[in-house]
Amino acid sequence: MAQANWQSDQPTNLNYLSPVNFDLLINKLPKTKYFCVGATLPGINFSEAQHNTTLAIESYLPGDKITFDPLVVRFAVDEDMINYQEIYNWIMQLGPGIDTDDFRTLTGSTKSTTGFDNRTGDFKEMYSDATLLVNTSSNNANVEFQFIDCFPTSLGAIEFATDAPEVEYAIADMTLRYTYFKIKVSS
Repeated sequence: MAQANWQSDQPTNLNYLSPVNFDLLINKLPKTKYFCVGATLPGINFSEAQHNTTLAIESYLPGDKITFDPLVVRFAVDEDMINYQEIYNWIMQLGPGIDTDDFRTLTGSTKSTTGFDNRTGDFKEMYSDATLLVNTSSNNANVEFQFIDCFPTSLGAIEFATDAPEVEYAIADMTLRYTYFKIKVSS
């Protein structure tokens, strides 16, 4: 029979998580940090395998794949659109969008007669780590989500309209893919 230990089972922190106390740091996008207005902590999914039985009941076993949903970030676009341009340029270099020299500039690789020389350059430059800091109700760092090897897959549209009843500052979305994320609790 299970024994209840009422004192050790009680939570030590009764504060609720506030969704407005956070900071987002993306190494490759320093200008975006100050204008970040939202970030969605991605979901994590684990596959399952169906185990066939002779009974009518289906049985499931843990699978072998873990997938992470993309990191979606919302940011206010600054008047000079510097933060928008940081993301745009990163995507165009990854493509390469206009010129293959963009990719070469990003990675530092050299060009040979047959294309890019894969033995030169730093291909880690295609990626950037990101950190989502979730703060306490006192606005102190509490939980850190470290996203490893991020790269942008989408930069949202910006709407311009002269018929708006009041000034609504431009907000854009950015979607990042990454390899995985780690959780670190501040002490």
